[in-house]
Amino acid sequence: MRLFGALDLEAVEVERLAGVVRDAYAATVPRRVDAGVSYREGRAVELARDAVVVRAFGALVMPVPLRTAEYVAESGVSSGGEAADWAAVLGGEGRRFTFVLAEGVLRTWPGSGACMAGQLAHVLAVAERPNVRLGVVPGSASRWPRVPLHGFVVYGDAAVTVETFTRELTLTDAAEVRRYAELFDQYERTAVFGADARGFVERAAREVREIIDS
Repeated sequence: MRLFGALDLEAVEVERLAGVVRDAYAATVPRRVDAGVSYREGRAVELARDAVVVRAFGALVMPVPLRTAEYVAESGVSSGGEAADWAAVLGGEGRRFTFVLAEGVLRTWPGSGACMAGQLAHVLAVAERPNVRLGVVPGSASRWPRVPLHGFVVYGDAAVTVETFTRELTLTDAAEVRRYAELFDQYERTAVFGADARGFVERAAREVREIIDS
């Protein structure tokens, strides 16, 4: 506005130009980044909608696309978007998901653990979808290809989202996205899939029920 004032423009023209600037700024929000890093909340659902392949790795916390509302409330983590939005994304035709969970994700029970029965049931239900693959890295895995410092989600070759204690980061630098994709491939090769993966989830669900009932 100070720039417009220095140009000695009429008030009507200043308002018109200010509107153009506001509109242009708003239009770039979905893709605007700072040095390849964005901090805008709710970016994950938008990225997932635009991706054909979504790959999510959970180190200790359930990946965002799999979280139930109860899990979010009990653990204090982000939902990454509305539950209905994630349900629509997961059910979208032509979009493929691969989830790889460290076994510790299944056994890290926030709060009383009461939310875990529903959360694990949800994981099993999602794993039945034809566009979803679920893998679990056993806790007895003798060698991790790289110690998992945190979970992450890779959206095609466009971006990666990473959660910290204070915010969700969206990384769009091409070299970083490639590196996270390579890490995911390594974790995926360490995981078991199919009936073996479901067995890990089912055992964790039985154990949490037994603990809560006792």
